Amino acid sequence: MKSYLRGYILVMLLSIVFGCSGDDSQITNQDVLGLWHITAIHNSSPTGPTLGPNTGETIAITFSSNGTFNGTTSVNSFSGRFSTTVDQVIIQQMVTTEVADTPFGQAFYESFTEAMDSDTGHSVFDLEIGNSDNLLLQYQSFKFLNLQKP
Repeated sequence: MKSYLRGYILVMLLSIVFGCSGDDSQITNQDVLGLWHITAIHNSSPTGPTLGPNTGETIAITFSSNGTFNGTTSVNSFSGRFSTTVDQVIIQQMVTTEVADTPFGQAFYESFTEAMDSDTGHSVFDLEIGNSDNLLLQYQSFKFLNLQKP
């Protein structure tokens, strides 16, 4: 019995040590993948205004199955790594060009800063799926980004 228990514990420890690849970019929520346009940003008080894009302005983001994303605002481009859970999108790394952006573009970037977890440095958004063409990424209880398929 002791050797069986030792063997079991050894197998469990080895699977923990060698089973972790270090790549935490797992995509568990396939609904997030694809091209999205940001159609609304609410980053003020609960009763404050919700921002929308100006005429002709588009913020686009594409989430890929390999755990990367890329996109553009009216004047900047950005990319990085992300992962998902059933009910969250976690932005693990984000890089961007740094040209002065429109107010809508600035609000977009501010959302990532405000959603940042101080322990991990990742931007964490709670995910609500309206339907296959609409996502809501929430942070700080009442702030959100609304994404729609083009």
